Amino acid sequence: NDGDADSPQIAIDSSGNAVAVWRQSDGARDNIWANRFDGSSWGSAALIETDNTGSTYQPQIAVDSNGNALAVWAQSGGTRVNIRANRFNGSNWGNAVLIETNNDGDADSPQIAIDSSGNALVVWRQYDGTRTNIWANRFE
Repeated sequence: NDGDADSPQIAIDSSGNAVAVWRQSDGARDNIWANRFDGSSWGSAALIETDNTGSTYQPQIAVDSNGNALAVWAQSGGTRVNIRANRFNGSNWGNAVLIETNNDGDADSPQIAIDSSGNALVVWRQYDGTRTNIWANRFE
């Protein structure tokens, strides 16, 4: 309840459980939050990124058939925008990690897909100083 929330995304597993992500202002910057629906009720919202270097943008979520999820988003790192991710193991969120390391220019517009075994593929666009390219990273 700190500030405005926007950019909600939701994914549902084969058992009817859902994970939602969104960005929400804390008054100083926008953060990424998540909540899980276990088929009958929502849990407690959890902050899933704790890097306070800059605001976040464009959260996306995907869930596999076992209820594991991967969230991705763009986040300002102070000098440019990066792509970060956090994994939900069916019970808990891990730590947010940087998933792109090309420091040429801003990255944005992440998209994610996940298969029934939890393998995920994330794509995003990133400017290299001359043109915008499409990059990808795979999670197994």
